[in-house]
Amino acid sequence: MTCVNDWPLTVWDTGHMAPPRSPLARLRKAAGYTQESLAAQLHVDRMTVYRWEAGRNEPQPYLWPKLAMLLGINRSELQGLFPSSPTSSAPPLETLPSQAPLVLSALRRMLAGGQADTISPGVAVTPLVKRVHQLYQHADYEASARLLPQLLLQLDNQAPSRTAAVWTASGYIAAAKLATKLGDVQAAWVTADRAQRAAREAEAPALIAAARYQVACAHLRSGHLTDAQDTAAAALDELATAVQKEDGRLILSARGALLLLSAVMAARSNEHHSARQLLSQAHQLADDLGGEGNWLWTGFGHTNVAIHELSVAVQLRDNDQAQQLGAALDTDRLPVVLIGRRSQVHLDLSRAATDRQDDSVAVLHLLEAERVAKQAVSRNVGAHEVIRTLLGREQRHSTPGLRALAQRAGIHV
Repeated sequence: MTCVNDWPLTVWDTGHMAPPRSPLARLRKAAGYTQESLAAQLHVDRMTVYRWEAGRNEPQPYLWPKLAMLLGINRSELQGLFPSSPTSSAPPLETLPSQAPLVLSALRRMLAGGQADTISPGVAVTPLVKRVHQLYQHADYEASARLLPQLLLQLDNQAPSRTAAVWTASGYIAAAKLATKLGDVQAAWVTADRAQRAAREAEAPALIAAARYQVACAHLRSGHLTDAQDTAAAALDELATAVQKEDGRLILSARGALLLLSAVMAARSNEHHSARQLLSQAHQLADDLGGEGNWLWTGFGHTNVAIHELSVAVQLRDNDQAQQLGAALDTDRLPVVLIGRRSQVHLDLSRAATDRQDDSVAVLHLLEAERVAKQAVSRNVGAHEVIRTLLGREQRHSTPGLRALAQRAGIHV
């Protein structure tokens, strides 16, 4: 591949000759994209791509990883196209929201072998594990992060037993969820791995599946979609052949959660038929479960399946179906604790509105997600991506609340 840095800079001639194609435009064309199709992949408008190619401005930092991937070049080569851009500050999508380093700093220190404040002797850790999961599902990520380091240290220091391993795995699953939600890939990997090891020590198939779900999520957050799909599929296979020692509702919920994750990942791969099949299987499991549930803190049940149907429609860019599903969803049927799942509906609808460039509706859904659960927007990397996309093509008369929302989420405007 020709190094982009070796190409001469484009000079725009104001005379009668047509301007030479810019290096960025050459790469775009070589990759098979028009300005319109590249803009659609990046959720920006065509004029934004035109301005990049004309040298009038440059992509926002969160777009760099995906733009480089679409053009088939590496990060350094892409930076060579925009010499005024900083060489080290453009973060990948999966990096943390602006305040997240402070939220997770104590957890990262503990995972690296540092000390955390210990829980008072005699305090039972089991209720605290449950509390951490409840805080996470309430979308109170800051409170969950404050409690986790000392709780995990206490769990690690228990006398070995199957029961201790069960609760250790459960605690690390909560930590993996939090790290993944906030976009800390390294912490997500470490905690998911520790959860899986503890679950295997406990010889608990459903718990192993729940831990492997988090491993798949860590792959996905790292940008390794195929590895994430393989992990989820292997977890489903292992669960299907395992000797069932646990409550059947745990098994159903673990399988259902893996199927829903697999459906969303299939949609990301544009595998329409596979995504629909996986959703159908999840529907059957929800029927077998017989109602809404929160076994293994999965929230699995009919309403959660419907929420993932919405996510799949958004991933497949089926905006009409996304609108229909969103209008039909009754999140009041969810277990009361699942506040974060309620806000996720509005985040998905916001992304769908962003894809169809209905920016005023997108902002309204973001505001509603924030109303349901404030930290669901301020601490969520996916929400930050949508906000940055909207800021990139902002028309203040149609999105009057966008800038204030971005500031509350800690996004520079």
